[in-house]
Amino acid sequence: MRRSTIRGAWLLIGPAVLLAVTLLSPGGSSSAEPVAGSAGTDTDLPLTDSAVTVKGRGTFDDLTITVNQTRNLANQAVSVSWKGGTETRQGPGDFGAHYLQMFQCWGDDDGTVASNPGPPPEQCQQGATAGQPGGVFGTTYPNGFSLYRIISKTTLPNGDELKDIGVVDPRTSNIWMPFRAVNGQVIEVQDDPTFNPAVQGGNFWLNPYYDIVKTNEIAAARTGSDGRGSELFQVNTGRESSGLGCGQQVQPVGDGTKKVPKCWLVIVPRGEPEDENEGMGNFEDEADSFGVYSSPLTPAAWKNRIAIPLEFLPVDSPCEIGAEERRIVGSEVAISAIASWQPALCSQGDLPPYSFATIADATARQQISSSVAGGPGMAIVSRPLNAASSSAQSPAVYSPVSLSGITIGFNIERIPKTNAPPEAQALRGVRVGAINLTPRIVAKLLTQSYRSQITVGNQQPPGYEWAAENPVALGGDPDFLRFNPEFELLQASGRLLGGLLLPPGTSDAAQLVWEWIFSDPEAARWLAGEPDEYGMRVNPAYSTDASTNTNGVAFGSPIPNSFPKADPYCYQAPNMGPGGSVTPTPLCGTDWMPNTRGLIDGARSTRMGNDEAKIVSNPFAIVPSDVWKRDVPQAPGSRAIMTLTDTASAARFGLQTARLSRAGDNGAARTFIAPDAAGLTKGAAAMKPKSVATVLEPDFAALVDGAYPLTMITYATVKPLSLDATARSQYAAFLEFATGAGQNPGFDFGDLPAGYVPLPAALRTNASATVALIKDPSSLVPAEPAATTTTAASTTTVVVDASPGVTNAPTGVSSNGSTSTSATGGTSGGTSSARPTSVGSSSSSGSSAGSSSAVTEETTVESAPPTSAEPTENTATVDETTATTTPEADAVPPSTTIAATPTTPGMKLSLNRYLIVLIGVLAIASAYVALEITKRARKATAPPMDDDDLFDDVEEDDVVLELTGVRS
Repeated sequence: MRRSTIRGAWLLIGPAVLLAVTLLSPGGSSSAEPVAGSAGTDTDLPLTDSAVTVKGRGTFDDLTITVNQTRNLANQAVSVSWKGGTETRQGPGDFGAHYLQMFQCWGDDDGTVASNPGPPPEQCQQGATAGQPGGVFGTTYPNGFSLYRIISKTTLPNGDELKDIGVVDPRTSNIWMPFRAVNGQVIEVQDDPTFNPAVQGGNFWLNPYYDIVKTNEIAAARTGSDGRGSELFQVNTGRESSGLGCGQQVQPVGDGTKKVPKCWLVIVPRGEPEDENEGMGNFEDEADSFGVYSSPLTPAAWKNRIAIPLEFLPVDSPCEIGAEERRIVGSEVAISAIASWQPALCSQGDLPPYSFATIADATARQQISSSVAGGPGMAIVSRPLNAASSSAQSPAVYSPVSLSGITIGFNIERIPKTNAPPEAQALRGVRVGAINLTPRIVAKLLTQSYRSQITVGNQQPPGYEWAAENPVALGGDPDFLRFNPEFELLQASGRLLGGLLLPPGTSDAAQLVWEWIFSDPEAARWLAGEPDEYGMRVNPAYSTDASTNTNGVAFGSPIPNSFPKADPYCYQAPNMGPGGSVTPTPLCGTDWMPNTRGLIDGARSTRMGNDEAKIVSNPFAIVPSDVWKRDVPQAPGSRAIMTLTDTASAARFGLQTARLSRAGDNGAARTFIAPDAAGLTKGAAAMKPKSVATVLEPDFAALVDGAYPLTMITYATVKPLSLDATARSQYAAFLEFATGAGQNPGFDFGDLPAGYVPLPAALRTNASATVALIKDPSSLVPAEPAATTTTAASTTTVVVDASPGVTNAPTGVSSNGSTSTSATGGTSGGTSSARPTSVGSSSSSGSSAGSSSAVTEETTVESAPPTSAEPTENTATVDETTATTTPEADAVPPSTTIAATPTTPGMKLSLNRYLIVLIGVLAIASAYVALEITKRARKATAPPMDDDDLFDDVEEDDVVLELTGVRS
């Protein structure tokens, strides 16, 4: 799995969040007049200590470019801002003259510009923006060869000169600047001009290292009337761009070894068309008609290039490959922090690598609640084990690990309406800095209630009269516009502004969002079927009224812990192909708005303006699976896309983040709170302990000014009595670092990444206390109960004291779709070479993506048989075979309640086999006596024990002696 280390420059206050605080008033109302720029225009990331400023040369000597971060980089966004430029001129299209082109390159200085070292043009990842048959359309792209690696044609005046430095394609007379990958492979021509999409087979795109989807180049960046501009550029490591190899030891050197290549951000300023198109015949003579037509890789353009060196964190792990690992599982909300801490921890020398696999929170709790050798010894979750899963014989302890939040991240670039005033037109293509969202508006985005979400295939489904008055997307919703009035000046009704890119599966994060929504009276009434003040209704598939819900079941009871696509409509396109022989596969809601692979992936996709939806019809398809093709990324200057992610991922990829109102704040003027350091810290202060005194959980009834409602604290959950001394020591060391030095914000390995807030003092104190308990859990050891036998009615109780035993169960299996980050640089599977005694549990998958399952917790063991009332000698043998767990395990009969310490297979068979038989005989005898002498009321009832704790180590041949009973 690719490393998830985050290295954005958030400095405790996310850039977009800070912008939201400084540029927007605390609330909005329907009476507010739309003002161009009122939603914020400055979306630059904060400068770091590695910021670099470089001046232009020649005709661009007034240009000054600043990059906010150039060292300790990972796959992330960096800010590129400039001043001293000339305003971008239209004609033809939005980019006729005076704009910037940016791309990432590798290689040593080519020696052409002594004052500004840089790489040769053939080693730059450029020319894929239009990499599809027919190119790209619309006015939002530059013209001609400016999108390609084609530096001229042999038929043009400069062709004779340029053919000596490029590669001539005789089929077209095009002269290509080849691409040289870091491994030495050269791609001479990037596309096949003879490709015919109507003929099966073949490939149009010939460069295996990057394409129209994977490229990170910026084809055109706009300069405003003040000579200023800014862009957010996504830098890639060798994992994302293998042809560049940044941060990896992949560049061959003469002695047969490999080194980490130098990497660069290269910016090519484009000027007047007649200068840029020199030597291109008619394109030069009629330059005003064509605009800038030449490639940025031509010598005339390349002489003005500005190169800025980039230094990446090592992609290759410093941890010893193949070393025994300590397994940790849990929430993706913590992955960016843990990925930063891993290399620092294993570099200390005396600690093992710590592998971290992201799985469903409920599955993580289940794995910790069980006791299976080889399983994870620590889970990272935001909510504790439920009471039924807690074991007095091996209690769980909790240490806070990270403080962050769930957020709506967005990348929206202004497209003014045609009738918008000049001041709005002047902001065309400029990113929106902040938006305000209420629980009801977020509910609309999550429930496929905007018309753009149900018009799958751009077809209005039959029988959807409920949607007649619903807006297409946010830009047409008066409920949104009253709190975001500038959008009245903008076009904002695209498919991707009617919903959110959502993570799959179940999570505490999803549950948190739904709890916030259902805690808001305004949102709750709307979900129950009451239209808002403007007539918009909830999609009936999400109605909390079972009588109106199209699925016949009330949505939200209990609170969901996933983001289902509940609307069942699928668009069936008409037959196509020869004689109508091809029946397209149905296009459903999950195709129209596909799930991301997780919170990080959602943020990355939003930065690139690419949701990867396969919704574009291929008229040349000859098989059903080829009918729907992937949509291309949104064009620069017209991106409009939103995602549900976490604050760390949003900061990493430079997303702007929405401010949210508190549940219950339903007045005309509302307070919108940003997920910045202050909002998250106050959000933590608004939390309260519920089932476990040391775990803070959301309290939406709390009235704490400035508390961000979707604040999340992740906790490390450990059962010290189920670990051996070595495991306890190593997990304690992890927590000591994570809650100590790991809370220092920064950009190096071991630092707290951007988007997290350092744990407040009270939480760090709690962490220290937990670490002490993990190191020395003697105070957790329960007192040994005396053996007791009582009966109630015809049931038998046998209380057996048994210390936690060592199991031989296999390592847990990760949940479906889980990802992991391993300190050794590989993915973490279901096993680990380190198998601490009685660590963790078997894994079970969380709910699949798209399900509307309620919150689920730990599961029982599938192989556990129903217990008999009176065990016999034939069933008294304890078998030390392995046990497995599944998400839907056979449950113990409801009447079976545990009132004693569970028997484990770790007991010595030679003793247990006879002891159990003897106890059984005594129990039967005592039952008959008890029926006569215990007819008075019982004084107390022992609390039930969760089925998981009882049956974790039980096989089909094992016997469970503990039955329903009470203590007198």
